[in-house]
Amino acid sequence: MAGGGGSGPAIAVTVIGCVQADVLMSPVSELPASGATQLIDGMSIRTGGAGANAALAFAEAGLPVRLMGAIGNDQVGRWMCEELEPWGLADELVVLDSEPSGLTVALESPVRDRTFLTYLGVNRIWEPSMIPADALSCDYLLFCDYFVAPGLRREAGRELLETARGSGARTFFDTAWDPEGFPAHTRAEVRSLLPWVDVFLPNEAEACAIADLDAGDALAAARKLQAVSGGWVVVKLGARGSLAVGPGGAELSAPAPVVEAADTTGAGDAFNAGLIRALSDDSPWPDALDAAARFASSLISRPSGDRHRLAQPSD
Repeated sequence: MAGGGGSGPAIAVTVIGCVQADVLMSPVSELPASGATQLIDGMSIRTGGAGANAALAFAEAGLPVRLMGAIGNDQVGRWMCEELEPWGLADELVVLDSEPSGLTVALESPVRDRTFLTYLGVNRIWEPSMIPADALSCDYLLFCDYFVAPGLRREAGRELLETARGSGARTFFDTAWDPEGFPAHTRAEVRSLLPWVDVFLPNEAEACAIADLDAGDALAAARKLQAVSGGWVVVKLGARGSLAVGPGGAELSAPAPVVEAADTTGAGDAFNAGLIRALSDDSPWPDALDAAARFASSLISRPSGDRHRLAQPSD
């Protein structure tokens, strides 16, 4: 996907989401027995969290982006700032002394979906008062990592979405997986936010859980959630692409390119950035879904340590 956005006015994007260290380990198809050791073939460490993943993808895609997140005043936090600084994404991070930086261990396997072990750290105490008010005056707001930032949930999350919308922003929302497994109260909590969301971006498992439907019925889940939202619901289907249900009975689907994936962690975040990038160019929805899939596929085909690449200045 080309960056830059042409000669028109700059599009402003704000990402609200977690910034944490991601430790990626593979292959891990099952944990070793108690007291035992298991050797693995691959490991990498990179700055991640849905917030940082999406913001880095936006920067590579050529959209001006502000990243709102929290890190600890520790070695991990300082390292993440160093990683994000060349992209212009470190200056607005909140640095807190009272908790360590967040960290996730992603266990990847060729025979099952990924699983994650997450330490919240500073994300446990991050709250809306730490987000500059002018960050919500943007063209596009991506609110992600909902369940990894408890201080931004419920009424706080609604106020963020409502304020951004009231300022003219188009709102995008990606909850990620609920560590509690989406009990009834959590399903109701998420659905209560959807009327303030222009584009909801769950994956298939999340969509079915929030819609209280059997796993695998992504289209029915999207229809049910769209009826609550009134906007668009885009369900990410991994290697099978995506489907979308929108106003007026619109129903679309888009395949994903066949690529050799080197690191699938953050694929959904890259898809989100690619979709917003395409929509900011006034691409029709079918084209935007295709562009998002191509963009995400290009990123996950790169090695973990070379996921994002700074654009080279033109001569």
